[in-house]
Amino acid sequence: MFELDIEMLKEQGLQLVDSAKKTAQDLADKGKNKLDLLNQQARLSKAQRQLGALVYSLHKAGEENPALVEKYIDAVAEVEKAIEEIKANMTDDERAEVEAQEAAENTESEAATEEAAPAEDEEIEEEPIQLRGETKTCPVCKAEVDGDALFCNHCGAQL
Repeated sequence: MFELDIEMLKEQGLQLVDSAKKTAQDLADKGKNKLDLLNQQARLSKAQRQLGALVYSLHKAGEENPALVEKYIDAVAEVEKAIEEIKANMTDDERAEVEAQEAAENTESEAATEEAAPAEDEEIEEEPIQLRGETKTCPVCKAEVDGDALFCNHCGAQL
């Protein structure tokens, strides 16, 4: 009959458990990297929008505030650095996948921008500005600022 080698079965079982544990850990790390990257990309998009809104509001008011603009630029640079650190910790395959996805998104964004851009002689229709209604108060100057602002538009304090 068959003779069972308990030690061999035990060894193979331990190898399978170790292999499954390593695979599960790799999947968890990959998922965490992607989640961290998505979170940082969302922060970057928000910081860039806020910078644009600040520059626009300053220009429209005929004001200059280089120190405040520089704070926003620094905030954007800080998030970009965090994104690069996350990408540096990814495997080559993960990085290639992310870069391919970013390239596809950039291509779609450029195509949408070209479609939306009016011809030189075409007037730009004004769309009504809809405020979110989310505001907060600056702890330094007590001014009311947008709820997702990183810095106060009035005094430049970090929120």
